[in-house]
Amino acid sequence: MPPGPETISKHLDAVYPAFALLAGMELDLWTPLKEGPHTAEQLAAALDVRFEKLRPLLYALVAAGLLSVDEGLFSNTAETDRYLVRGGSHFMGDLYGLNKSNWHLALRTADIVRSGKPPEGIDYHDASPEELLSLFRGFYPGVRRDAKRLLERYDFSDYDLLLDVGGGSGALAITIAQANPGLRATVLDLPSVIPITRQFIEEANAADQVAVLAGDAVHGPLSGSYNVIVARHVIQVLSAGDGRAFLRNLIHVLEPGGVLYIIGWVLDDSRISPSNIAASNLVLLSAYDDGQAYTEQEYRSWLAEAGFEDIERWIMTDGASIITASKPI
Repeated sequence: MPPGPETISKHLDAVYPAFALLAGMELDLWTPLKEGPHTAEQLAAALDVRFEKLRPLLYALVAAGLLSVDEGLFSNTAETDRYLVRGGSHFMGDLYGLNKSNWHLALRTADIVRSGKPPEGIDYHDASPEELLSLFRGFYPGVRRDAKRLLERYDFSDYDLLLDVGGGSGALAITIAQANPGLRATVLDLPSVIPITRQFIEEANAADQVAVLAGDAVHGPLSGSYNVIVARHVIQVLSAGDGRAFLRNLIHVLEPGGVLYIIGWVLDDSRISPSNIAASNLVLLSAYDDGQAYTEQEYRSWLAEAGFEDIERWIMTDGASIITASKPI
């Protein structure tokens, strides 16, 4: 008996719960439900939207396990109450802009594979200030979330000089510095990005702890000396050759015994897991000329080649990884 199209149909249908989730995040739908169950009419009034348009979305979210309903009253689930109610310390609802952008890019995958070049790629050198500001505002919540996860797992209290490479908005450096009053951080990025970085630092009132430095970490050379370096989502936007050059430049400004933290999308050596990273790799293909998620073994090889040791990898709950490596004493 020939196989049915079960797997194909499953994946084709899987996008709709995700679209419902994105719409709910954009509407901030779960926050009013923090006060208790609402009817569809009450929730429509709270969100200032049309009831007849909202109701199908609510039931789609119930079907997706993101709301519950009992006799016409809609309520948050335990998960959405924790992560999608604005104001909570674990709030994820502000990620809708980034996901919306990423999904738009991924829809162009076939075009990229045919042409070999992203039609809407991200160019940090030539983007306008307005484009960069919008881009980094979209990234900001996710960067802060990664910084907090980094601080939950690793102790930064012994460091006093941090370099945030390719730091963009400076959200990572700002978050780490604010949690460690004795630490001074520097955000290194391209000259076109640095004015945007300054704006975010000023908005956070962090100029006394966070400085900026214009430079190119791939082509170098870099200046300064730091006992901790953090690189979030940088190597995955580079070619393999540029990634190796990037690591060689970093070790020259890291003090002996200092530690490098790499945060990003890393594949197991099979290239098919974590499964969400393998799938999300389409975004990197669509956004960057040479970007892609590299394997753990590739990272280990490049780090060792650059002179790093004590290389370890921790996989976070969302599938992204933190790789740590140190410079020999």
